[in-house]
Parts: sequence; structure tokens; C-alpha cells
Amino acid sequence: MKNDFSPSQALLEISRGYSVFEINENIYYFKHFSIESMLELEEYEQVEFKKAQKNGIKTSQKLLEEAYKIGSWTKEKEEKLKSLQWTIKHSYKALNKIEDPIQRKAFKEQINEQEAEISALEEEKNKISGFSAETLAQQKKVGKMLKKALYYDKEFKKRLEEKDLVLTGALVFAKFAELATKENLLKASYLSHFFEVFIASANPVDLFKADFRTLTIFQKGLISYSKSLHNKMQNTQIPSEIAGDPVKIYNYEEPKDKEEGKSEGIDDIKRKMQARGGQLKAEDLLA
Repeated sequence: MKNDFSPSQALLEISRGYSVFEINENIYYFKHFSIESMLELEEYEQVEFKKAQKNGIKTSQKLLEEAYKIGSWTKEKEEKLKSLQWTIKHSYKALNKIEDPIQRKAFKEQINEQEAEISALEEEKNKISGFSAETLAQQKKVGKMLKKALYYDKEFKKRLEEKDLVLTGALVFAKFAELATKENLLKASYLSHFFEVFIASANPVDLFKADFRTLTIFQKGLISYSKSLHNKMQNTQIPSEIAGDPVKIYNYEEPKDKEEGKSEGIDDIKRKMQARGGQLKAEDLLA
């Protein structure tokens, strides 16, 4: 679904508050969650979490402490995971400063290897908490989300039966992820159909004929990212090369000293990479 993402289609779905799925010639409607309904789901998750604890199910922290004792998870692995996560975060910032394509490729390959290592460690750690009170509560929440969000009609009067929930569940969460992704929301919010109206609006919430409680979480995202983009464009000198890209505009930061930034950014990274034979360590990114 990610490869087929259409900002205009996303804007349409977010504006009207629902998405449509067609499976085996049958039509299903996914009603987007309002802010109030998401808060209610989070409350439900907390209730189920406490209930699970009362029933003797251990928390993920307790399971992790036991894993430390028997050696199935170690302090060394935990520190390694944190170090890699920190390194990745700063590596992408460093990657943006490298102009040479060969060095960019080498550095990106190193990032890919580190991301694969993070995935393996996270998978190992997640297996420990797979039967925790938090996991059980989250599973209960997911089930309730599907029951609240899926309908046979766009008037949202006839909820899906259990047999059809199984068919549509994966599609709902794929669509949820698509519409909640920062990059996708930025692209949808920057479309002239919405962005120009947003700028001219005194109260953007009125665009959706909603209030705080009934505004959907995706509509909230559109408003929030549009506001951020508008502020950035008003207060920052955006390079012409990225003026049409909302993601790059959102992430752009003006260097405090352009000459110093260029020297210490690119040249230092090149020097450190060469000194380490094309490799960088976490401490190299502390500058």
C-alpha cells in the first residue's frame, strides 16, 4: 500500500472521515477514529492492563527482570540496542550532509546493517514481553478497535460480523499506518486543495465541521502538519531546491553559520570515515 500512496486520495479519505475497502466484490467502510474514541480506547487498554495484573499476568518489566536473572536478556544487549538506536538517529542527520555519492552509498550500507542489527535485538527482546500484561491489554484494545471502526454501510449503522472482521483487519491497520505516517500526512496537507484553504482559515477545525471531540486523529494530523509547514515557510529561508517538497521543508533547518556548517558537517564526516576505513562509530557523531 505504501508504494501506491496517493496524497490526493489520502486527503479525500481524511476529509470525509472514512476509507473504503473492496474484498471479493463486497464493500466495507472503515470509520476513522475521533480523538474522543482514541482516548476511550486508551482508557480501555489501561483497564484491561490492570485486570491482567490482578489475574497474575506479569508486566513486561517483571518479565525482563526475570530474563536478566536467567541470562536470556543481558545488560550488554540492552546497552547495545540503545547505542545502535542513538547512532541511527544521528547517522541519518550525518547522511544528509554527505554529498559524494560513493561515500553516501557506503555510509547508507553501514546504516542498513545497523538497522538490521536493531531489528534482530528488538525481536529478541519483544519475545520476552510477548505474554505480558501490556501485550494482552493491547491485543484486547486492537480487537475493540476493529469492532468500533468497521461497517457495512457508510452511514455507520451496521457493524461488521466476526467472520468479516478477520478478512478486513489487516487492511484496516495497513490503512491506519498509511494515514498516520508523518511523511504521508505532510504530503496530503501540502496539497493546494487543503493548504491554501488552511492558510486562509481563522479556525482550521471548522474545515471539518467538527470540534475537539469529534475531529478524527488524521484530521488533527493534517492541521498540525499544515501549521508546522506554514510556520517554517514564514520564519525560515527555504532553499528553492526543496520548496515543492513538504517533507524536506518540514525537516529543513537553517545552518547557524553556513560556511562553518559546511566545513564541520561534510569535511569532518569525510575525515572521520577515512580515518576508520569507511566506518563511523556513535561517538563520531557527537559533534
